[in-house]
Order: sequence, then structure tokens, then C-alpha cells
Amino acid sequence: MEAPPPTYTQVDAPSAVPAPDALPGYSDSNAPPSGVFIPSPGIDDKLPNHFKVNDQYVKAQVFPSDLEAHLVLLGAFHRLREEVRTFKGKADIPMEPDDRYAVFLQRAVYRFEQWAVRMIGGEGQEEEELGGGAPRILAPNEVPPLDVMMVWHTYMLNPRTYYEDCMRKLPGLLRIGNTIVDYQSGVPVEKKWSKALSIIVIGNHQGNLKPAPPEHWAKQIGWSMKNVEDYCRIWMMHWQNKPYISTPRSLNIILSAYCQPGPFSLDLASAVIRQMNFVDKMVHLGFTESGRWEDDQDTLTRCVVRYHHFLDLMVTTAGKFAVPTLDIDLAWHTHQLLCDSYRKLKDVIGVVPDHDDKVSQGALSDAYDKTAEAWKARFGVPYSVCGCLPPTKSMEIPGSDSRGGFSLFSKKGKSKAEPAKPFENTRPDLVSAADDAAEQTHPSDHDAVAIINPGEQNKAQAQLRRKELGKREKELGKSIEKGRADKWAEVVQKRVADHPPSFLCPVQYGVQ
Repeated sequence: MEAPPPTYTQVDAPSAVPAPDALPGYSDSNAPPSGVFIPSPGIDDKLPNHFKVNDQYVKAQVFPSDLEAHLVLLGAFHRLREEVRTFKGKADIPMEPDDRYAVFLQRAVYRFEQWAVRMIGGEGQEEEELGGGAPRILAPNEVPPLDVMMVWHTYMLNPRTYYEDCMRKLPGLLRIGNTIVDYQSGVPVEKKWSKALSIIVIGNHQGNLKPAPPEHWAKQIGWSMKNVEDYCRIWMMHWQNKPYISTPRSLNIILSAYCQPGPFSLDLASAVIRQMNFVDKMVHLGFTESGRWEDDQDTLTRCVVRYHHFLDLMVTTAGKFAVPTLDIDLAWHTHQLLCDSYRKLKDVIGVVPDHDDKVSQGALSDAYDKTAEAWKARFGVPYSVCGCLPPTKSMEIPGSDSRGGFSLFSKKGKSKAEPAKPFENTRPDLVSAADDAAEQTHPSDHDAVAIINPGEQNKAQAQLRRKELGKREKELGKSIEKGRADKWAEVVQKRVADHPPSFLCPVQYGVQ
């Protein structure tokens, strides 16, 4: 009879020498708090009961109290990183703070794997049908230390990869809270692609008709996933009797699961580093400060309301991807941590949205402009008022005369200027004119990974973006002067000078 997984032992102290296969243990600094999170009084009271998403009324998918709890966790992640980066102890090996944190994360990923496989249940430890019955609640001795929690948190913020990996290798995680899955529709991909891969791998027989050792086939293809892709395409060309086919997206989804060593389909350490950029922004906004939400129910309520409108916008802008602002992204991240609820978005908007943090800078900036235009057209208020400049047209009054202001023509063709209207915020649930709320609507560009020596193409893209924003600033000034722009344009114009624009840092994406 196989022995049960070992429990946590105290192995985190620098002086301790754990056994090579010992599970990570709690220390005084990284053990989760023993108390239960208590949300601020009345934090959910102002949230509407229902939202209209995709022409149907749905209950709130996430609550302000969920965001508040998430922010407590983000604050703990931030403090943990600073403790690691500034650590000075007897066992310390001299290294730069960022290098020390990178090493720490590699160890944290290993600890997460051990926790997920040996304590929660990995491949071959399925005890019940996945997704069936009530979600499992972790016992107190199963709740992981903070570094493991940080890796798990980042993993769940890649919902398609997380779900697929759990189905393949980590079934125990899906029972907490829930094949290969098509990330656009949330349903299993066509079986023929999985069959193509299986026939090529398993069908690589030796003389005795038994499957060849994996190393034998790996040597044949030069240990290259690109060659695996080519092998699959060749088999599919033969099966379909076609001279050539491009690699189908469904096949790419399957192959991507095997591009990383270990049970994970992405480099979790790098993913945590990318995610910490977003954490830094939450800290900068003051969202992680103790007691921040005791007397403020409006901000997090507005985050949740904007998120539900963002979901509705996803449906109305089919074929494109929308770029969230920081406040919307906070609610989006929080919803992804509620795995069961997030998967059910398939019933609401027709897809389970993936959260891609490796999109090119140019694609992000273009998509943000389109998102801002679509938001203004659908909801009548600006998407962002932080000081970033959307296309000038989205800041103009619908029907305004291109030569300046509105025109009311008399019979003789003479125009009369329409009197200026006082500023009025018609959607305080979606946007605030207050200066201290402006930065919350900054585009969420935390996906960028800065590089020391950016390529010429990245530099050129940033230069073109800077030139375009300079042009927009001049156009906005003329629109305001001639009365074509709405009152929100004046609010944005006042914030442009002291506001760092988005999507200007040369970056390299796709770094796993």
C-alpha cells in the first residue's frame, strides 16, 4: 500500500538541512494568517443586483469584497518580494536583488509542483470525476505557504493553460473550486488533432511492435517541437490527401502544452515576474494599504461595474481583443481566481476569455485605441481619463460640425452657435471626474517585459507611437478650442502633461 503524502515539515530556516525530497514547510514569515478575512463593512452594498451582458441580465460575477480580499493577497506578495530582494543573512550568497528574487521564484515553482502533485493530487491520483460534486475545501494543513500561493495565483491568471494542464497532469487542483480546450469556445478541440499526435508518437514502433522509448523518437526529431509539428502536418496531409496544409490552430494548442519541461505549459517563474508589474501598480495606487476600503465603497464597486460592461463590450467587438484598464483588470484577475464561476462565462458571453500576457506592444496600443472608441460609442463616456490620449474622434461630441461646434441652420443658411452646456457626468457608475480616481483608468500594460537592448523594430514602434500621441494632443487642443470636444476632453487635457503615456517602453514579448 502506497504511503500517504508527507505533511509539511519545518525546513525553511537557513540552518535546517532538509531531505532532498522533503516537502516545503511553513516558516514564521510565510505561513498564511490564521484569521479569516473580514471585508470592510458595507463594501458590497452599492453593487447592482444584475448587469446586462450580451443582451441578458446576469447576476454579479464578482463582488467588491472579492477584490478587497484579492488586494490583501497582492500586498502580501509585494512584501514577500521586497523581503527576498533585500534579504541579508548569514546564509546569503552575494547577488543582485533581482537575481536573488529570480532564484527564489525557481525554488517557489518547484515547491508549488511538490505541493500540487503530492498533497493535492497529480496525474494518476484521480478519485472522482473532475468537475463533479461540490468543490473541495482545503484543510488547514493543506493551505500552502505564501511563495507557493504566489505561483498558484499566477498560474490561475492564465485560465486556458491552467485548465488544460490540470486536466492532463494536476487533476486535484481542478477539484478545488473544478482534454485540451479550445480557448475561444471553451470546449474540447477536435479529437483528430490529438489522434494525429498520438499515432505519430505511439505508432513509432520498433521491430517487436512495441512503442519505442521516448528517447528514441526524440533523437529522431532532433529534440525539436518544430519537427513534431512538421510530423503532425505530414500525417494530416496524408490523411486528408492534400499536398500541403498549414498548422491548424487546434494542433498548435495541443503542441503548446509540451513546449515547457515539467507538468506546466508555461514558465511560471517568468509569469510571476510579469504579474508583479501589475502588483506594483496596485501598490502605487494605494489599493493594498491597510484600512484603505473602510470608508470607500465607491471605488471597488466602480471596478466591478466597469468589468461587467467590459464583458459586454467583448461580445459586441467580436473578432477583436479588448485591452482593460487597471481597475477593470483587477476585477478580471479576481474573477479568474474564482475558477468555476469564470468557466461559466461560456454561458454568458459565448467564450471563456483567455488572459494573454504576451501580446506585442503595437497590437496592445492599437487594440486599446479601438477599445476606447467602442466604449465611448456604446456607453457614452470615456474609457479612460488618466491622461492617455485616445483617438481625438472618440473625445468629440457626436454630430459636431467639422469646422467647429454645432450648427443650427436658419432658412437663410446662417448658423447660430449652440450655447455651451455645463459639465455633467452622466455615468458616475462607469467613470469619475475626481483627480484621485484618474490613474485607476490607466491602460493595463503590465504585460510588457522591458529589455536592456531593444531591437530597432521595437524602438521604431515606440517612436511612431510617441509621434502619434503628439499629433493627438494638438488635435485635441483644436477640438476643445473650436467647441467640437466634449467636457471630458478638457478633463483629460489637463492631465496629459504630467502623465506617462502607455505602450512607449520598447519591450520584448513572448519571453517565457
